[in-house]
Amino acid sequence: MNDDEYRISEFKKALRQYSEEGVVDLDKNYPFKFNFQIHRYEDVLLNSRMSAPPNRWSFHRLCFLKQGEGELISGIYKFKATRNTFFVIPSRVISSSKNWSSDTKGYVLLFNVDFFLQNNFTHQFIANKKILSSSIKPYVNLNEEQAEEITRIFENLLAEKKRKENINNELIAVKILELLIMGERLFEHGSDGDGNLINVEIIKRFVDLMDIHFTKEHSVRFYAEQLSMHPNHLNALIKKHTGISAKESIQNKILLETKYLLHSTKLPIKQISNQMGFNDPNYFTTFFKRFEDLSPVNYRSSFA
Repeated sequence: MNDDEYRISEFKKALRQYSEEGVVDLDKNYPFKFNFQIHRYEDVLLNSRMSAPPNRWSFHRLCFLKQGEGELISGIYKFKATRNTFFVIPSRVISSSKNWSSDTKGYVLLFNVDFFLQNNFTHQFIANKKILSSSIKPYVNLNEEQAEEITRIFENLLAEKKRKENINNELIAVKILELLIMGERLFEHGSDGDGNLINVEIIKRFVDLMDIHFTKEHSVRFYAEQLSMHPNHLNALIKKHTGISAKESIQNKILLETKYLLHSTKLPIKQISNQMGFNDPNYFTTFFKRFEDLSPVNYRSSFA
C-alpha cells in the first residue's frame, strides 16, 4: 500500500469510526498532517460506494467529476453532482455525500491557507475568492471545452505531485490559483439570471444570521423579518438556490449541533435542550425523535 492509498484508507476509517459524533471533525480525527493533497475520485471510491457522514475540515476542497454521479450536501446546499460538475466545499463547512455511482471518475484537491503562506504567497491571494464562501452556490455544470480546461489543470497538479523529490510547491500554488480564478469565472458564468446578486446577498445574510441565532431562534419568521421578507418568500428562495428550504436549513443546523453535544459532552439532556433554545425538554425530545427515530437519551447510549 503506497502513501496515497494509506491516507485514503485512514480517511475512510476516520469517517466510519467517528460517524456517530453527529459531525466528524477531521481536524481532530484524521491522523495525518498536510497542507496540500490531490487524489482521483476513482481511488477514493475504490472498492466502495462510500457514503460520507456529515464532516468538516480546515481544508478547502475543489472537486471535479469527469463521469459518474453522487448526491452531496455542502453547508445549506443540497445537490447532485453528475458528469462535468465542478464543485467546492469551503473550509470548515459541514458536508456529506452518498449514492456515488460505481463509474465515478474525477479529482479532489485539498489545500489550506498555510500551503500558500509557506510558498511565498500572502493569504490575500485566496481570501477574496468568492467560490470559497459558504454562502455561494458551490457547484456548476461545465460544457466540454470548459471541462477539458479544468481537467488539464488537475492533471498538471497530479503530474507535479508525482515528482516527489523535485516537487515544486510554488508551481502547485500557482496552479491552484489558476484553478480558483477559472472557477470564479465559471461559477459567475453558470449562475442563474435576473437578481442573482441580490439573492446571493440574501443567502449570505441568512447564513450569517443563522450562525448567530440558531440556538435561540428556530422560526423562519424571525429570519424573514431580519431580512425584510415574507417567510414564504424566504423559504422558497432558499429552497430554489440551495435545494433545502430555510426551515430545513435551521432544523439541520440544530440537529447536527445537538448530535455533536450528545456525543462529545456529558451535559445533561435538559441543559442541551436549553442550550439549543428549547424551553420544554419534552418538545426537544419530540423534535429529535422526528429526525433520528431515537430519543436524545437513547441516541447517547447507543455509542456509550
